[in-house]
Amino acid sequence: MELKYGLSMSPIYSLFIQMINRWDVILLGLLFLLFVSLGSYGLGMNIRDKRKKILEKLVRKRTRELEKANEELKLRNSELDRFVYSASHDLSSPLKSILGLINVAKLENPGADQLKYLNMMQTSVNKLESFIEEVIQYSRNARLSIRYESYQFKNFAADILQSYQYVINYDKISFEVEDNTGKPIITDGMRLKIILNNLISNAIKFHRIDTNPKPIIKIKREANLKNDVISVEDNGRGIESEYTEKVFEMFFRGTEEVPGSGLGLYILKEIVNRLNGEVNLKSEVGKGTTFTITLPRAE
Repeated sequence: MELKYGLSMSPIYSLFIQMINRWDVILLGLLFLLFVSLGSYGLGMNIRDKRKKILEKLVRKRTRELEKANEELKLRNSELDRFVYSASHDLSSPLKSILGLINVAKLENPGADQLKYLNMMQTSVNKLESFIEEVIQYSRNARLSIRYESYQFKNFAADILQSYQYVINYDKISFEVEDNTGKPIITDGMRLKIILNNLISNAIKFHRIDTNPKPIIKIKREANLKNDVISVEDNGRGIESEYTEKVFEMFFRGTEEVPGSGLGLYILKEIVNRLNGEVNLKSEVGKGTTFTITLPRAE
C-alpha cells in the first residue's frame, strides 16, 4: 500500500513542485508589471504636472493681458464720455445765444423775407440743439451709475409735460396722466425723464392736428409684483409695420416730414436695457401708437 501510495502521489508531488516554480515566475512577472505601471503612472503624473503648470502660467499671462486691456478700454471710454459731455455743453451754450439773438431780431419788426430767414435759422438751431441734447443723454446713460429714488409718477410726468407747453400744437392736444397703483415709483429719475421726454416728444411731433377725433396723449403707469409698466399712447399718424423694428436703430428716420436726428428711440432702448427692462411697440397707421416700457420694480 505504501508503495502504491507513494507511486500514486509522486506525479502529483511533481506537478506541485512545477507549479511552485511557475508561480515564482508568475509572481516575478506580476511584480515587474507593477513596477512598470508605477513608473508609467509616476512619469504620467510628472508630465501632467508640467503641463498643468505651463497652462496655469499661460492662463495667468492671458488674464493679466485681458485685465490690462479692460482697464485701458475703461479709461478710453471714460475719456471719450467726458469729451462728448464737455464738447456738447460747449456747443450748446453758443446755440442758446444764437436763439436769443434770433428772438431779439424778431422783435424789431423784420420784413416778410427777413422773418422767413430768421425762422429757418431758428429751426436749424433748434434741430442742432436737440441733437446735442440727445448726445448728452446717451453719454449720461453710458457714464453714470444707476441711482434709485422714489417719485410720485403723476407729478413726475406733469413736470415733464409742463416743459412742452410752448411747443407748437401743444395747446391743441389733450393730455392724460394716470397712475392707479397708489404707490410711488422707485427708479432712476434721470433715465425715466429721458424715456418719457423721448416718448412724449415723438407723440407730439407725429400727431394729426385739426382732425377728428381730437388729438390725445395718454401716459399711464401700472404695476404688478415684479414690474412697473409705463405706457405712452397717442391717436396720431401711426407707424408702418415695416418700420416697427427699425425705429430703435441708430439714426433711423421713417419720414423727412418731421425734424429729428433718429437718435431718440435708440437712446430710449439703450436706457431701458441699462435698467434691465423691455420696450414694446404697437402701432397702426392712421389710428395711433403705443409704447410700453416694462421695468423691474426696485424696492
